[in-house]
Amino acid sequence: MRLRHLLLPLLAVFAMSAPAFAQTKLSKAEKAKLPRIAILDFKTAPDAWHGWRHGGWGNQMGTISNQLRDLFTTEIVEKGQNKIRVIERERLAEIRGELDFQQSGEVDTATVQKIGKLLGVKYVMTGKVTRFAYKEGGFKTGWGVGALVSKVTGDGMAGAVAGSVNIKKASFTGRLDIRLIEVETGEILGAWKDEDKVADTSVKVAGTGAEVQYDEELVNKVFEPIVQRITPKLLRATVSANEDE
Repeated sequence: MRLRHLLLPLLAVFAMSAPAFAQTKLSKAEKAKLPRIAILDFKTAPDAWHGWRHGGWGNQMGTISNQLRDLFTTEIVEKGQNKIRVIERERLAEIRGELDFQQSGEVDTATVQKIGKLLGVKYVMTGKVTRFAYKEGGFKTGWGVGALVSKVTGDGMAGAVAGSVNIKKASFTGRLDIRLIEVETGEILGAWKDEDKVADTSVKVAGTGAEVQYDEELVNKVFEPIVQRITPKLLRATVSANEDE
């Protein structure tokens, strides 16, 4: 009996709140009216790669650009549910090919507007990696670190080739600059910059000791916090601009 008295108020609260939850689900027609945004490739500033002695990671910029777009897509979709829609990367790839849209160089407003109109989107986000640097700390090397190599790389055979591998300590810093552009007018609705750091992480260096091995997880560790902080600002600017029309 006592349990029943406890449950009844809870059931009443749930019953009153259920319609509110139901209202958050939009119809197809309502979804079609939501503003659409496209996330373009991320460019790299010419002096962004500090510390990369042979620029090995610079050769991975296409992959890093895709990672950054995926991070922003996930954040925008999750935090902007029922407020905004994001165009799929495959559709953008078709347009990029049509416009011969390259990974290098600046993206001017005219190009952004042209891409936006071809995609049928109202807003476009452009981004630039203005810094992705690393600074070496202390390190160990040689045959005596076979166990350490195996542990860090997760490769049980790595110890056998430890003589040609260095494991170093390094800190990594990254900075992104983001712009939100309205396609119709070319107006910059918002511009944000943010940076973050991953300190004292073990990194695997090639046999010559001259190039840090590419690591997708490290890219995410550096840039994901930045994406998480910028996305709410981007959403507020987009929704506000759309409501003002």
